[in-house]
Amino acid sequence: MIQKFLNYLFSLSVQIKLAILIFFVALSISSVSILINIDIHKNHTNEIIDELIKTNINSNKAFVSEFILTHNQWELYKFLKTLSASTLIESCGFINKENSIVAHTDTEHYRIGDNFTEFESYNIVPFVQDGVMFGSFILKVQNQTIAGVIKDTFLIQVILLIMVALISLIIANIFMGKLLKRLHLLSNNASAMIEKRWEDITIYKGKENDEITKIIETTTQLMHELRSSIEKEEKNARISHSLIILGEISSSFAHEIKNLLQPLKLLIPIKKLPDKEDMPIIRNALTRIDHQVVDFLALAKPAEFHRETPLHVKPFVQESITLLKSRLFEKELIIESFVEENFLVKLNANAIELILINLFNNAIDAAFHNSTIDISWTKSDLNGLSLLCVKNEGETMDERTKESLFKPFFTTKKDGSGLGLFSIYKIVYLSGGYIEFKSEEGKTQFCLYIPIEEVL
Repeated sequence: MIQKFLNYLFSLSVQIKLAILIFFVALSISSVSILINIDIHKNHTNEIIDELIKTNINSNKAFVSEFILTHNQWELYKFLKTLSASTLIESCGFINKENSIVAHTDTEHYRIGDNFTEFESYNIVPFVQDGVMFGSFILKVQNQTIAGVIKDTFLIQVILLIMVALISLIIANIFMGKLLKRLHLLSNNASAMIEKRWEDITIYKGKENDEITKIIETTTQLMHELRSSIEKEEKNARISHSLIILGEISSSFAHEIKNLLQPLKLLIPIKKLPDKEDMPIIRNALTRIDHQVVDFLALAKPAEFHRETPLHVKPFVQESITLLKSRLFEKELIIESFVEENFLVKLNANAIELILINLFNNAIDAAFHNSTIDISWTKSDLNGLSLLCVKNEGETMDERTKESLFKPFFTTKKDGSGLGLFSIYKIVYLSGGYIEFKSEEGKTQFCLYIPIEEVL
């Protein structure tokens, strides 16, 4: 039960916690003041009793002794009433040497001649005149308990606590409001840095100069330095990546051309014309060289795939499936597709068609007969990206294939150019997206994260 209550308190906002803290501090101070007040009252009571003894009793010894000797109980009663005039004296009386009540202000409970036995609850003041012991005055002091003081000061305590609660809420709203505003700014800056929204990083311009402000200023400065460092590293990484790709492309292209020229050297003699039956082979090799040169030149062209007006993807998915129906029929494959329509991709039609046709062709080539290919294109959980996934059931890729999958001119197909997945990679990477894939337990899946604009 206590643990649940503590958990509930911890779940409250910082402002409410501060208000509760100030409230209980005020309550504690009030409780201490009550205890101090009780002690003061007790001391005050003792002082009053001493004063009564010194002034009233001692200064009137002659008269009092006369009242006692003459049994003038009425005059003695009036004298006792003057002693109990203070609010701190509840009642008082006089008893003789045999502890019999001679007079008492509380006539309802104490009768003349009754034996007095309540010595513990009364203050006893012996009365001696000229060496003669006449008896004792008995004084019942008003007890000052915590409950009594709280009862006497209840209205004041309630007003004080309400005022403290209101003041604590005002303090919480003023001070904690400013503190939480700065912490919220720090949190937003951190989120902007993680998501690389550098323009959203805000510099705090308040008047505070405490530890929180210094933390915000330091972290903001670090964020800007980190931005410069990341942008520099990304620029260097892009340059390095481009050089690596350029080297791989050049090496692969040279290797492919060399492989195609090798049989031509054997079929074309140096000093005579080639045999007639070798001409189809020579023509085929030259055609393949021409295709390779065309593909190579296409790679060198600028990436013109952006479009000012983003496009819906559903019509392109449906059209691509229709174009590949004959291939699907040959392998008895089933296509299951799901495409959302609440976003637009930032690509032109040619780029979308190239991505879909290449992905679908690869999935069909790798799929087992009579299996299913799953296609989905939806909004990603990541802000500003869509998710295109193509999944097929087929042979699992080996490690070598996984490592070389996006390299230009790498292919496992007999008549493949090795540029399909590289072209997809080029489009997705330069558009600001990225690719994930996995191939395990007879299933292969490609997932492309492509930038989008949401439909309002």
